[in-house]
Amino acid sequence: MRLPEDVKQVRWALGLSGGADSVALLLKCLEAGVRPVALHFNHAFADENGDEAEAFCRTLCAALGVELIVGRRQVGAQERGSKESRARAARMAFFAREISATGCVGILLAHQADDRAENLVLRLARGCGAEGLSSFGWGGTVPGAPSLRVWRPLLDETHAEQVAWLEARGQCWVEDVSNADVTIPRNAIRHVLVPLLPHFTSGANASADLLAEESACLTRLAESATVSWTEQTLELRPETDPVLARRALRKWLPNVMTRQQTEALLALSANGVTQVEGGIRVKRVGAWTWVRL
Repeated sequence: MRLPEDVKQVRWALGLSGGADSVALLLKCLEAGVRPVALHFNHAFADENGDEAEAFCRTLCAALGVELIVGRRQVGAQERGSKESRARAARMAFFAREISATGCVGILLAHQADDRAENLVLRLARGCGAEGLSSFGWGGTVPGAPSLRVWRPLLDETHAEQVAWLEARGQCWVEDVSNADVTIPRNAIRHVLVPLLPHFTSGANASADLLAEESACLTRLAESATVSWTEQTLELRPETDPVLARRALRKWLPNVMTRQQTEALLALSANGVTQVEGGIRVKRVGAWTWVRL
């Protein structure tokens, strides 16, 4: 386990689902002398055992003397997106709100090596480049709240190692019933693909590390190709390679750019205008300058 350097100097939250990984992370933190604020989010899906997981987390934290804050998804009349994306969005919004409310600097999440490997495959299927395929790393920020930190202490360990660690201590956890549903792409990777490829997790994580290094290199090259970068204007050097231009455009408008929208900006003729996500209109001025309108 690799905790952030300041974990004993500032206050951290911890995402506690009740599953093996997050329970192991909480107990390992306590053994290391770190007492985070536990945050549990009940997704309230009718076909899952969310209430069981919530009750387990309440009992566990009460026994350990750990502060626990519980949130629950409010079901909207017209929810959009996949079940997994809706759950993640609601969970992250809850995390952001409670991290700030409790005076924490960020949240410790129990993502481990298997999660990162699965994420790489999911992003590969979506057509991501090096930046997306590098998946997540040790640190990051909470989506929509860049001032709040994310840290993943278990990223160099596997799910099997967490299970073995808990079993050796006689500690139970709650298994999410949805984990067995192979119609969910992440579960299909876990239950169908991984058994066919014994070295899948280690190999995929090695690839993600390499891709992260290459992505960082491309970002540096894109920065060197940039003449001017403000909130309103991006100007690149003449004849900038399209690969670097795409990277610069995505960094310029990081929260609104999809691959298709990036290509649309590159394809604009001089004085052409297009609209990207969020209602932002962008105009291409000359060959290598884009301006937000």
